[in-house]
Amino acid sequence: MHSRARSRLLAGALALGMGLTVTACGSVPVDPSDTGAGTRITVGAQDSIENRIVAQLYGQVLADHGYLVDYNEGIGTRENYLAALQAGTVDLVADNSGDLLYGIDPDAFARSADDIAEALPEQVEAFGLSVLEAAPADNAEAFVVSQEFAEAHQVASIGELGYLARSITLGVSDDFESHRYGTAGLLAVYGVSGFATKTLNDDGGTATVSDLLTDAIQVAVIPSTSPSISRNNLRVLSDPKSLITTQNIVPVVGEVADSADVRRLLDPVSDALTTDELRSLNERGTSTDTPSPERIAKKWLTQKKLLDD
Repeated sequence: MHSRARSRLLAGALALGMGLTVTACGSVPVDPSDTGAGTRITVGAQDSIENRIVAQLYGQVLADHGYLVDYNEGIGTRENYLAALQAGTVDLVADNSGDLLYGIDPDAFARSADDIAEALPEQVEAFGLSVLEAAPADNAEAFVVSQEFAEAHQVASIGELGYLARSITLGVSDDFESHRYGTAGLLAVYGVSGFATKTLNDDGGTATVSDLLTDAIQVAVIPSTSPSISRNNLRVLSDPKSLITTQNIVPVVGEVADSADVRRLLDPVSDALTTDELRSLNERGTSTDTPSPERIAKKWLTQKKLLDD
């Protein structure tokens, strides 16, 4: 890891951590040989429906096996939650693997799920933390097209847009060009160039879907776990050359939650959490009856037979 990049983020997290009061929920060491029942664990969640649902998935399984689980929603930036994990005021937070890696080391080069999984444990060790098994769920950005467009042009991957690029418009966010998958990256990795762009900042919302389905745009760059994909039968284009950095869901844990028992309980949850499953959970979270993240998570865990009760 590049020492200057690590030291900047580490120093910031340590400085924040010094200002936090360590509470009982993060002060009890766990013997990996114990079941952990009765141990208090605080699960942190960022302020999004998706992250709150995922926090409930992990937290409810721990509670089902005797852990005393609290939730801390809206934990803020990565720097804040790393400091909280170090201080023991939060014990477990789910993050995106690629964002976590590059947040620690902006000069990292891993892009694929396997490469990030190999690089990440060493990076978080600098904070005295660990990562558990990552879920296959990948909530990175995705290039999507309508079913009609995919079938009419026999397009299944990002690279195949090269044959059509001069006749298509991409719906993108206003920071599209700053990402690896922007114009420069598409040219360098897949040789795709000459397309037009239209700025749409609704993360796959109504405006983007309307433009796709009316052919105002032909391709949209939206989160791969957006409910709009399943609701409108959109096609996600494959990315065999890892133009887009993989963003698998990965639990980051402090000392209390870094135990053999926690891993035994939570690894099966991660194993079951695929991109399609996470998209379905997001769809429930944005449905008209707006069930709580707690209810959504419990129903899913019950269906997957991940709760003993």
